[in-house]
Amino acid sequence: MPVIDERMLEQLLELIGGDKDSLHELIDTFLEEGKEIVEQMAGALETADLDVLRRSAHSLKSSAQDFGAVELSKLNAALESQCKQGWPDNAAVQSSKITNHFMLADEALKRYLGRKSIRT
Repeated sequence: MPVIDERMLEQLLELIGGDKDSLHELIDTFLEEGKEIVEQMAGALETADLDVLRRSAHSLKSSAQDFGAVELSKLNAALESQCKQGWPDNAAVQSSKITNHFMLADEALKRYLGRKSIRT
């Protein structure tokens, strides 16, 4: 399975009227905010802040889905679900997987922008 489902990006582009500059801005915003969320998640692990960990997973889950990062979204959905039951035993491992998948999504989205001749 590819890191990014480009069909979802094409649907998003269509939804915003085909404006490639707007799509670029949306992707940039997702990548900037996603990086902050991943950092918040790391901080939540250090301080054992269950609420921040759950909210971070929830936020990244939704955003990742919108931009076609399906596996990243699934990983965050699983972590969010486990946080509702209490502190996940494997929170550090899950957070590491999320961080890695976010980095892969970042690279894939940047490649997508380059291939689609969207300003970079």
